[in-house]
Amino acid sequence: MSLNQLNLSRHGKKILQDISGEFAGGKIIALLGPNGAGKSTLIQAMARLLKCDGNIELQGHNIATYSSEQLAQKLAYLPQHSQLQFPLEVEEVLSLATLPFSLSKLQQRQQVKQVISDWEIEPLAHKDFRQLSGGEQQRCQIARTYLQLSNMQTEGRGCGLWLLDEPSSSLDLQHQQQLQTVCRQAAEDGHCVVIVLHDLNQAIRLADEVWLLKQGKLVAQGSAKEVMTEALIKQVFNVSARRIDDAGDHFFVFS
Repeated sequence: MSLNQLNLSRHGKKILQDISGEFAGGKIIALLGPNGAGKSTLIQAMARLLKCDGNIELQGHNIATYSSEQLAQKLAYLPQHSQLQFPLEVEEVLSLATLPFSLSKLQQRQQVKQVISDWEIEPLAHKDFRQLSGGEQQRCQIARTYLQLSNMQTEGRGCGLWLLDEPSSSLDLQHQQQLQTVCRQAAEDGHCVVIVLHDLNQAIRLADEVWLLKQGKLVAQGSAKEVMTEALIKQVFNVSARRIDDAGDHFFVFS
């Protein structure tokens, strides 16, 4: 996906200002910045949920030219919060990932059964999604969007784009690690993973590339090691941090 001079304003306030860049397959790209920096707004614009001035292209075509079904065959989006207004069992929510693709009913059932097993959510399969805890809902939605992403390649449509808006906010440590593993696997399979994070140490360990945003502007973009410097962290987050590079590992200590 490529972005060219994206701008968005609300009630006279600029939310995104001249955002341009490329999201390449085979990479995990983290969007970082303080609250109100425009991270969620940007990822929603990339998912075609918000209309911006400027141009967004996906696989060489303007994103506006795709039908909803065509877009779902190329892009999977996980919002910060998933709300349902009507009763659906978890199994039914997961099955939504199969609908944009040319699958038989049997294939759909097999895929849902497999993803339930892979994500160890058998006890939740027949529960009303609305009755789950926040972490359980998040796990189910991550599983759903990952299944959608996997089908893109299975059907020969090429690699897809996985947009994740603060996916680990409700997860315990075990499932945060699981999320990191599947993000890395998705990138190794050739997909592009774009993830909004608040944890700088998680970002520097997970991301291949980092975009730093502040007040709707793209302050820096590049490899995690290049972009996540003490000076830029101070500039963007207004906090003092010391980066420690130890035997190939990198992390921040805050004072």
